[in-house]
Amino acid sequence: MTTTLREVKRTVLDFRGRFGPGIDRWAYRPVDVPPGVRRITVRTWHERFSLLGVARNVLDLGIFGPDGFRGWSGGARDRFTLAAGDATPGYLPGPITPGRWSLAFGPVVLNPLGMRWRARVTLEHGEDEPVALALGPGDRTGDQRTGWFRGDLHLHTVHSDGVREPGELAAEARAAGLDFIASTEHNTSAAHAAWRRQPTAGLLVIPGEEVTTRHGHWLALGTSDWVDWRYGPRDGRFPQYAAQVRRAGGLVVAAHPAVPMPGCAWEFGFAAVDAIEVWNGAWNVDDEIALRIWHRQLRRGRRIVAVGGSDSHAPHQPVGRPQTAVHADGLTPEALIAGLKRGRAYIAESSAITLELGADGGTAEATVTGAPNTTLSLITENGRIAKGEGHVEADTRGHRFIRAEVRQRYTRRMVALSNPIWLTPPEHGADDGVERD
Repeated sequence: MTTTLREVKRTVLDFRGRFGPGIDRWAYRPVDVPPGVRRITVRTWHERFSLLGVARNVLDLGIFGPDGFRGWSGGARDRFTLAAGDATPGYLPGPITPGRWSLAFGPVVLNPLGMRWRARVTLEHGEDEPVALALGPGDRTGDQRTGWFRGDLHLHTVHSDGVREPGELAAEARAAGLDFIASTEHNTSAAHAAWRRQPTAGLLVIPGEEVTTRHGHWLALGTSDWVDWRYGPRDGRFPQYAAQVRRAGGLVVAAHPAVPMPGCAWEFGFAAVDAIEVWNGAWNVDDEIALRIWHRQLRRGRRIVAVGGSDSHAPHQPVGRPQTAVHADGLTPEALIAGLKRGRAYIAESSAITLELGADGGTAEATVTGAPNTTLSLITENGRIAKGEGHVEADTRGHRFIRAEVRQRYTRRMVALSNPIWLTPPEHGADDGVERD
């Protein structure tokens, strides 16, 4: 038997430089790709530095082709490859179009002396192999019943900085009793094709992205389109991208707005968002602050929705803790997004907990099950008006809205919370997206 080895021609390009201190910038290095290149491989190195063991130098990494976005891995990877038929997770497979490509960097430099970096780009020449690619996420389950559906709206896989493959994440979601999850990778739409190829056994996958700017993160839920992240509050571009997501039928969510980490705290205001992630992972002080931010918006008349998600990156962050239960006219992305926009949702610590809230004729009542040793409270714009165990009722006359909270009796940790029922019609202009003091 004779084996013939095909000779592969490669072109190697080396780049190097130094970034000064700072976190809020994007840098690009042009790469001219000639005809006949079938694969691009990039490897990078940057100078390490740690600040008190809490934060460190990072070299966020991605690439744009002549036709636009082709992938992003942020600081999760220092190398990637892409070709017509395959790509590193976070990157989009497809033909290598000749022309000007750009390596994209997002340096986070904490060292006051700056940060040296290097990049090696390898261009492999040859003919593309024909490949049939599945595009877009698997977004239908066939379940058209009207009812409550439980899901996790904030999750990550190997397609950004998570450690699990999509199939592993789907299995954990089913084990947690979820009906749906959202694909929210950092700054990339690359996971959508992977979800299309992944059997999910009836679990709905809502397409989305965690748009990770240097001035706060937001979830673009319900759209397969890639959403840009390279802007700040002064640019005035966030409302444009939020509008883009809404035109595609999606929901705009300010994610973990009170996390006290550089680049995470929300700085864009709330005029252009539909929802606030008031509960992110295990309940802590950040969530308490986010809850106050949301409640303040409600008091101003903003009919803004509260959602929650695990933000799970690894098994030690359980999927579905917390989870958002949505009342919808079917298990489809469109129906779930519509239910969320109407505020027909509550957040719970697990699938064992059910929270019901109703109001009629000047009386509101709430019931919680599956939550022993807890206190159930009814809260209006004026504060708590009733509390009890399992079931409470209250007079709602004279109040604008009412919502429910369930907390552990002694630790005060949140166990479940509802969106508000609005008891009065919107005031003129109060729900037009303009913040008011």
